[in-house]
Amino acid sequence: MVIFEIRDNMNLDKRLLGYLFYYERSRRFFAELLEGVDEWEAPFIFSSFVKKNIRSIDSEWSMKFVQQRIIPADRQNLGDILKANKLSVYDEYKLLQLSEGRCAQDELFLVKISAEKLLPEIVSRLKRKVRDVLPMTGLRATVFFMNDTARIIDLKELCGSDRRFDHIFRNEDLYHNVRVSPGGNGIEWGEERFLPAERLYTSGIESPLCYSDLLAFVKKRVIDTTETTELLNCSRQYINQLTKSEKISPLKNGSNNNLFLKADLEKE
Repeated sequence: MVIFEIRDNMNLDKRLLGYLFYYERSRRFFAELLEGVDEWEAPFIFSSFVKKNIRSIDSEWSMKFVQQRIIPADRQNLGDILKANKLSVYDEYKLLQLSEGRCAQDELFLVKISAEKLLPEIVSRLKRKVRDVLPMTGLRATVFFMNDTARIIDLKELCGSDRRFDHIFRNEDLYHNVRVSPGGNGIEWGEERFLPAERLYTSGIESPLCYSDLLAFVKKRVIDTTETTELLNCSRQYINQLTKSEKISPLKNGSNNNLFLKADLEKE
């Protein structure tokens, strides 16, 4: 993860407006604006979000912010510009670094920083990001957050009339393929079907089961084939025979190792 401060050169103190986060593996940007920044002070492209008191900006609009501040991908002499800057391919992140986020439309610029320099309000906000998600029956999901809280959410109710999710909710395999967005900024079924963390954090009901409880269960109650042989005092070959005869059922099959629920084995 790379972090940039978003600063305004119009102010004598080059006021800090927020942060831009870049996640290298997914090549996606997410912006976080400070609470004290109003719609007139915020980057213009984010002003409509600030009007609605939305301070965490999704990857689509964060990328649009970035694209305003770099050479456009359809520039006629793009190849020559990339070559002059020792770039072999068009890369928004590298171009943003070269421009320092400056453009002719405003006085904003970016400063690369370490995570230790984030303001406490942003550190606190990041603790409300998503750590993991467990899809459940009835189009519900348990969403685990970085601060070790969890909420059970009716996703169908949350999405309401948003038809982008209809196909996902009609297909069980697709629905269970939900993933956590980079940085825990939400959950998604591809970038175009995204539910932000701040919306999830205030939805549904609080779950008594937190992430540390889930991890403890997995560590204590899920065992692999080697541990199963020790529990049942038998060989791996015998475990394979029990599995093939369906006397025991793996929780998950692997090429060289299976996972079992300890409770299923203790019944034997």
